[in-house]
Parts: sequence; structure tokens; C-alpha cells
Amino acid sequence: MRKTKNANAYDTLKNLILQEKIDSGKLHSTSALADLINMGRAPVVDAVKRLESEGFLSILPHQGIMIREMTVQEMRQINETRFVLETYIMGQIAPSFSAEDARELEKCIKEMEKCAEEEKYYDFIVLDHEMHTYLYDLCENAYMIDIMKNLRDRIFTVGYKIVVRREGRMITTVQEHKAILKALEQRDPQMAAEAMRIHLTNGWNLIF
Repeated sequence: MRKTKNANAYDTLKNLILQEKIDSGKLHSTSALADLINMGRAPVVDAVKRLESEGFLSILPHQGIMIREMTVQEMRQINETRFVLETYIMGQIAPSFSAEDARELEKCIKEMEKCAEEEKYYDFIVLDHEMHTYLYDLCENAYMIDIMKNLRDRIFTVGYKIVVRREGRMITTVQEHKAILKALEQRDPQMAAEAMRIHLTNGWNLIF
């Protein structure tokens, strides 16, 4: 399905924010953002409103648009929400986890191992994002999927800037992902939930 101009503007601006390619230390105008992504002003206005509602930026009346930095409280709240939902999702998807699902995760994990060896931090966090998103999609709960994908997007730069750059963290993340995969292959809900709990806890402990 071909995306609308509004959807294209949203996706493009969101990706630029996640990749830290829009300066978070200064105000931006709608026109400047439209020029940046080579699109008309109308779809950018719509995209900016949507991104504000999701917490990626702030619209300051008569001043401009400011990319938001996450507060400690926001990170804590996001982590708490992920902790509850992701462990729940693991328990839900484990009984029906398929051989095809396992192959997809194995492929992703192997690519992550290669990124770890080559110290490709950004590519690693993109793959980490993709793996978690794949697991969300398996739960087939559209509302939960939307919540989790938005939360993952919100902490994307935190993972990129803080977590994966810690010495040895990429390797331990790969090992934790393998443990999650093993539990899912055994179709053990409790084991899968516990593997995810350990993974999230270890990542959180690196932030604080």
C-alpha cells in the first residue's frame, strides 16, 4: 500500500529524530523541517502534531519546535511499562511459537553478533529493535503492539547512546536474546517471561 504524504512526512521526521539528525539544542520552524525533508508544509504540520502527541518533540507557541530529551522519570515509567507488557507477551506467544519464527530470530541474532564483532552500534540497536518488534507482532493484539512499538521508539536513542556502547553489552545482549529464543523454542511461557525479565533488568541497570 502506498503511503500518504502525511505518513511519509511522519516516518521521515521520526527516523531523523531517532538517528539524532535533527539538533535537539535549538528551535526549528515547520518550514525548516519541510525543507529538510523536501516536502510540503501541510504534511509536516500533521507529522509534527503527531510526534508531539507521542512525546518526541514539543511545539512552543510563537517560538518553534524543540526535539525533546527524555527525563529520568519518563525512562523509569517506560521501563516499568515494558517490564509488565513484554514479559506478558512472552508468556502469550510461547505456546504457539513456530519453527519459522525461530528461524527469523536466529537470523536476526546472527546479524547482531556480526555487528557486535565489528562494533557497529547503530546497526546493532536497529536489529535489536527489529527483534523485539517481531515478538510484539506475534501476540496479535493490535493495541498492545502499538503501545510497545511506540515505547521502543521512545527509548531508541537511549539504547543507542547509553546501553549498547557499554563495554561488552552487545555480546551480553546477544546471549540474553539467545536465552529468550531457547525458552520460546521450548514453548515454555514462564521460562520465556523470565528470560525477557532478565534481559530488560540488565539493560535498565546499565542506565542507572
